[in-house]
Amino acid sequence: FTLAAPAALAAESTVTIKTAEDLAELSRNCTLDTWSQGKAVILENDLDLHGVDFTPIPTFSGTFQGNGHTISGLTLTGSGNVRGLFRYIQNGATVQDLTVSGTIHPNGRQDDLGLLAGSNAGRILNCIASGTVMGDNRIGGLEDDPKTDYTNLAQLNSMENVPAYTDVGGVAGYSKGTIQSCSNSGSVGYDQIGYNIGGIAGRSAGWLDGCVNTGSVSGRKDVGGIVGQLEPEVLQTFSEDFLDKLDQVLSG
Repeated sequence: FTLAAPAALAAESTVTIKTAEDLAELSRNCTLDTWSQGKAVILENDLDLHGVDFTPIPTFSGTFQGNGHTISGLTLTGSGNVRGLFRYIQNGATVQDLTVSGTIHPNGRQDDLGLLAGSNAGRILNCIASGTVMGDNRIGGLEDDPKTDYTNLAQLNSMENVPAYTDVGGVAGYSKGTIQSCSNSGSVGYDQIGYNIGGIAGRSAGWLDGCVNTGSVSGRKDVGGIVGQLEPEVLQTFSEDFLDKLDQVLSG
């Protein structure tokens, strides 16, 4: 039995990512759902994943500090649900200050897709996603100029086909965690198609704070500039300055 020094413990809990190969190794390590608990992952460079044998990070429970860097060239094809740079961001995890760009276009199963994460139960802070995501349900990070086949418009809008194109958002399709200080400027959704369409999140059962959307948002039902559908309840908080200004306006 050897008692490790504090410096050694700190080194073990910090993971530095300098190359695309380092990121691929992180993905392999995170196959075990407990491996990333208590770890701080620090990205020190911009990374290009073109030509790299990279699979989505299966599950992440630690802190990923992007330091304002960009991970580009993310390309995910094949069959499978819950796809993105991270498949699952777990409760208690944080991903921040990161830009992800690339293309996700699976065949076969196509649910829960997002450039940053397929499923978020943690915190996404100051992140940007750009590129193309094509799939069926719970889609995040849509392309700026989406294209679709309108020949099946009637079928897509049929009440017998309600699951089609649901939970679509610029940053996250469905989030039960926190999305804070994130922005979207791309077009989201399709004209008269889809349910739960939002500029930031299609559907949220978590917390949205300080997010900005300047892109157009289109859909059939439950469409919003920030979020399409909030569940199970809505809580709005305002600063004292805002309340003072509102009181002045109302009092004339």
